Amino acid sequence: MYPHFDSTTWVTPFGLIFLAAIFTAWFFARRNARAISLDPSHVDLLIPITIIAGVAGATVVAMLLSVDEGIRVRLFSVIGAGTIALLVYSRIARLPFARLLDVFALPVLAALMVHRIGCFLAGCCWGDVVSNGFVRGIEYPPGSFAYEQHVDKGLIDPGALSSLPVHAVPLYEAALLLALLLVLSRVSWRRLATGTITILTVSSYVLIRFFLEYLRADSEAVLGNLTVIQLQCIVLMFGVLLLSRERLLLLRTRRPSR
Repeated sequence: MYPHFDSTTWVTPFGLIFLAAIFTAWFFARRNARAISLDPSHVDLLIPITIIAGVAGATVVAMLLSVDEGIRVRLFSVIGAGTIALLVYSRIARLPFARLLDVFALPVLAALMVHRIGCFLAGCCWGDVVSNGFVRGIEYPPGSFAYEQHVDKGLIDPGALSSLPVHAVPLYEAALLLALLLVLSRVSWRRLATGTITILTVSSYVLIRFFLEYLRADSEAVLGNLTVIQLQCIVLMFGVLLLSRERLLLLRTRRPSR
C-alpha cells in the first residue's frame, strides 16, 4: 500500500491502476464510436485532451477555493472541466455533443470502477469507523490518511499499529459501479434518443455517490449534514431532471400529427 501521493515514487499501484482506468475508457469508447460509425481517431484525440483539461480545471478550482490537496483533485471538477473540453471539441469538429457524451458515458463509468481499486490501495477515499459487527472494516497502516486522522482525533495512540477498522468505501463503490455497468450495458443506447444513456449513467452514479458520502470520512459537512460532494450531487441531479424534461418535450414536438 502507498498511503501518500508524492514525487519520490514514480511507479505505484495507484499510478498503474490509474493508467489501466484510462485505457479501459479508451478501449470501450473506441468500440462505442465504431458502433455509431464515428471515426475512432476522435476518441484517440479526446481521451488525452479531456484528461489534461479535467486535471487542469480541477487544479484551478482548488486554487480558487484555496483548497490545498496536493495533486489530489475532486472527481466532479475533473469531469466538469473534461466535459467543457468535449463540448469545445464537438463544436470544432462539428460533431453532435450529446452523441459524444453517449460514446463516453459508460466507458468513463468503467474507468471510475477500475480507478477506485487504486484509491483503495492508496488509502484515499477512506470510510468512517465501523461501528457494528455486521461489516468487517479495513485497518490502514501508520502513515495512511485514515491512521493520521484517527491520531489527530485522539481515537488511537500515535504508536498504534494500525488505524481503527473503517468502511472500505472505494471497494463498495467499485462493486456498485460494476453492478450498474452490467445493467446499463444491456441498454440498446444507439436506438434510444440521443443523450438518454448519458442521463441514465449520470443520474445513477449521482445517487450512488450521494449515499456513499455518508460512509466516507475524508469530507466534512458544510451545510447541515451534507458535504460539498453531496451538494454537487443535488445540483447535478436537478440538472439531469431538467435535461430529461427538455428531452421529453422535444420528443413530443417531433411526433407526427395525425
